[in-house]
Amino acid sequence: MKIRYIIVWILMVNSLFAQEFSTRYDVNVTLFENVGYADVTFKEDGKNYEIKLTANTIGAAATLLSNRVETFISKGKIINKRYVPDVFTKIKETTRKSRTQTYYFDHNKREIKLIEEKTKLVSRSSFDPSTFNITYKDFKESSREEKMEDEYVENDSLSAYLNAAANCNAKEKYYELFAVGAHNDENIVSLLYIDGSEKETAKINFLAPINHLYNLHVEPFNKSESIVDVQVSLDEDGLLKEAFMGEVFWVGKIRAKRVYHKITHK
Repeated sequence: MKIRYIIVWILMVNSLFAQEFSTRYDVNVTLFENVGYADVTFKEDGKNYEIKLTANTIGAAATLLSNRVETFISKGKIINKRYVPDVFTKIKETTRKSRTQTYYFDHNKREIKLIEEKTKLVSRSSFDPSTFNITYKDFKESSREEKMEDEYVENDSLSAYLNAAANCNAKEKYYELFAVGAHNDENIVSLLYIDGSEKETAKINFLAPINHLYNLHVEPFNKSESIVDVQVSLDEDGLLKEAFMGEVFWVGKIRAKRVYHKITHK
């Protein structure tokens, strides 16, 4: 369902304009209609920040993806109006498995430590010779691995989007992202500000009026997958109202809309 790509543009656009917010988006796919929703919260106190996104699948998508829930959390400091991460956490959970990846940034040493923890339920059988019955019971298996990342980058995939406003706008239209969780040497993630005739052409894809328009370009880690571009439309108050992704394999077009949004400015 390409949920990891949908997460990207939700984060990017909200971070451009809001200092503190709570938002929910519904995600719809042609074949399955409503396939999930994403909740985003962001807060800061002038020195520190925290942003969290939780993406949930529902209905047929939940069945196909074993009730997958993905959570992303970035915590860090605000230095010279830039968001500098200390800890970035990615959690992927399904009915029988979970994986938590926690990245710890040491910007002075230019190092990143990764701790990965996995759990899964394993079904084991036992035979009772007195009744000739076979019974099954689930057991939890856990693992933990700690290592240093080969490459240091300044941002995680959330802080990069929080810093995007200064790097992509009507004057500086192209911005390439380098971040934990969004880039490697063979994978390109970039943001492009769209205006002029290209913006006029794109209007047909959106139900709501377009004020600002961005194109998010994601080259997948798995090269057998197709490249994903997402067009993001902002409403008159400069906040994400609708986003559109064209045909994706056999599931059809993907569209997202804002169903709840609250902003607090301190």
